[in-house]
Parts: sequence; C-alpha cells; structure tokens
Amino acid sequence: MFDKPSLKARLKAGETCFGIMYCEMFTPGACRIAKKAGYDFVIIDTEHNMAGVETVAWMCRAGRDIDLPIVVRAPAFEGQWLTRYLDLGAAGVLIPRVETADETRAIVRSIKYPPEGVRGLASSGCHTDYASPGASELVRWANQNILLAVQIETHVGLENRHEILAVDGVDALFIGPNDLSLSLGRPGELDHPDVVAAMDAIFEAAKEHGVAPGMHVFDVPGARNWLAKGARFLAYSTELALIERASREALAQLRGA
Repeated sequence: MFDKPSLKARLKAGETCFGIMYCEMFTPGACRIAKKAGYDFVIIDTEHNMAGVETVAWMCRAGRDIDLPIVVRAPAFEGQWLTRYLDLGAAGVLIPRVETADETRAIVRSIKYPPEGVRGLASSGCHTDYASPGASELVRWANQNILLAVQIETHVGLENRHEILAVDGVDALFIGPNDLSLSLGRPGELDHPDVVAAMDAIFEAAKEHGVAPGMHVFDVPGARNWLAKGARFLAYSTELALIERASREALAQLRGA
C-alpha cells in the first residue's frame, strides 16, 4: 500500500480525478465495472442510501484489490464512524453539510493519528491489506495520504467557506448542488444566478486555500463547465442515473423503430 500513489497525492500533485457515486449497486463487481470504465475513484453514499458497514467493507476490499480508491460519504460527522470506514480500507471520507471551522477541525482530529489527531490504532486489517507494517510507518503514511473532502452545501457553510477551507487537513471540496440550492431557497434551480454565484464563490475560496475543488455533476456539458472553472475532484453522475438515461434513450429509439 505504501508504494502506490494515493488519491490524495494525485490531487495534491494537481491531477484531475473523475469518480462516480454509487447509491444502490453495492457489489464487488461494481468496483470492477467502474475501474473498467476508467473512473479514478468511487464514492459510496451512506448519507442518503442503504449501505451498511458490512457493505462498505466489501466495497473497500474489492476496490483495494484492483487499486480503485473508495471514498465513503458518511451519514454525518459523529462518533467513531469515520475512523471505522478508514479501518475498513476506505481511501478517504466525504463529509456532508460542513458549516464551521470548529466542526472541520474536529473532523480532521478524528481521522488523523496522534500527534495530529486522536484516531485509534489498529495495525493490521483491511486498511493495511492484512499486513503488519510498523506502527510509525502506518501512522506517517495514513496522516499523509488519507483524503478528507468536505461538502459545503448550506447557506451557513457558504458564509463560512474561507474559515472551513483554511483548516489544515482539508484536501478537497465537494459541492452538493441540490442541497445548496435548497438552502438558498432555490430548490433544484441549479442554473439560478444566486446558486451559480454561490458555487463560484465556494470554488474560488477552495483554490485560494489550496484545496482541490470538486462537484457532483450529471451531464457532460455541466462537467465541462466546472472543469473550466477548476474542478479537480469530480463525481460524474450515479449508477442509477446512468442506467436510466442510457435505457430511456435506447428504448425511445427501439420503440420508435
């Protein structure tokens, strides 16, 4: 594990990485499908969907076996859930609805080993590919390579964006456009000038603080737009949306024939 470039290292080096968010398709084969399609990472959504801890463990194991980083979107920041996902082999965590710098610092402390944080040490398991590396080597590698991505998706988070993104340990920003539009009183109006201006402001803050800007997008024109604005941690659609879109387009042609 120590000789492979991590997702965090790739983003830090200036690469643009493309992922997909999985909401329902939780099988080891789904990881291989994503890898074959060319995705750089997969986000497992446990905030809005059904994946439990055993499912996350299976997906992380399958991803590690084929060098496909798995990022887990946690249901919230609380307790030991974040470090449990990391001990199961996740390459990083995505935290929804981050709103203050104090909350962000607490998140960083929870996923970092001492002296940078308070994460407990399990020296052998899925997160070490069942090897037993030296504790000092594991701590050093994890503190340098575990990805922390924060979601700014509320009006409060928007107002506090600079303070949040200035916290040492934040590696990537991820905008949830639907929740942000909802918080701004424009639910689903992702092209409304107020929503666009808010997303632009968050992106600019991320770049100012050296954090990789990210976004969840559902079509190629939208992705190109945010890539032109500097997106480097980009989740393209979900497996559900892709299956539905491809099926609808194909069936329209077939029924038309």
